[in-house]
Amino acid sequence: MFPKSTNAGALALLAAPIVVIAAVLIQPTLSGDAAAQVTALTGNRGAMITSMALGLIAVVLLIAGIIWLALAVAPSAPRLAVAGGVLGVFGALVVLFENSVAAAAPAIAGELGHAQATAMLERVHSGAIAAAEPLALLGGIGIALLGIAAFKAGAPRWAAAAIAVGALGQVAGFATSTKALVVTSFAILFAGLLPAVRTLRTPTRQHPAAEPVPATAVS
Repeated sequence: MFPKSTNAGALALLAAPIVVIAAVLIQPTLSGDAAAQVTALTGNRGAMITSMALGLIAVVLLIAGIIWLALAVAPSAPRLAVAGGVLGVFGALVVLFENSVAAAAPAIAGELGHAQATAMLERVHSGAIAAAEPLALLGGIGIALLGIAAFKAGAPRWAAAAIAVGALGQVAGFATSTKALVVTSFAILFAGLLPAVRTLRTPTRQHPAAEPVPATAVS
């Protein structure tokens, strides 16, 4: 039996990509354009708010999952575990900051007219969010490093490659506001994480020590 905390960390890691995919599919637009966001919030307010909430949940799950993965691969690849864990969590925190700032968008669009709300969101995007966006790449790099560490810990080579491709692909998808690329990348990431988690959660079987051969009496 595995500790509950271990099970929770593994489940969080696997759940994060699924929640992100759901959030992206629900969200009317991934565009960072302020006018497009105001239009989406005006015409599809419920879908936008639901997607934002799921996005926040996904980031929290991902942080917990990254920490679990880093600890799980540490015995086999300590340096990669530390580097990947630190970069992965830092990148996820950057995304959490961006999503927290963006959470003000529904209130802004609801209280102001289209032109005023667009101008306000443009200021937000050109300030804190624009400055933080490049740092989100570090999260993808961190997860890719953890994928390599998982391979060193016994995960299949293709699973490590899928983790790296999915982690870096989703960064490119969000940067270019390409919904298909984001969904595909997280699906690939999940496909790689599943066998990696299965491998890391499989206990190493201890071989029984050989019993001493009884000494034969010499007559």
